[in-house]
Amino acid sequence: MMKDKILKQEELIEQWQCDIGELSVKLAALNKENSSLKCENQALKQHIKDMEDVCDGSCFSDEKDERDKLIAELQDQHQQDCIKINQLHVTIDTLVDKYSRLRKSVGMD
Repeated sequence: MMKDKILKQEELIEQWQCDIGELSVKLAALNKENSSLKCENQALKQHIKDMEDVCDGSCFSDEKDERDKLIAELQDQHQQDCIKINQLHVTIDTLVDKYSRLRKSVGMD
């Protein structure tokens, strides 16, 4: 009976040693993958830092809002310029009409 228990215990020890060996292999693979991911993470961080340096920190800001605001301001300025041009055309037409009437009244027509 004791021999059976000892044999059983030895079998368990062998099984545990096999399990430990398998776990060691899996642990080594996980450590290698962890190392690889750390290197990739570091490379990505460096790439982001390089992009921020090139863009002067504006690569990840709200540039779209600034562009939209600038476009709206330029469109407003264009509209104001068009209004001013139309006013100048009206002024020119009025002066031409007055000049024509003045010439008629003086008899130069």
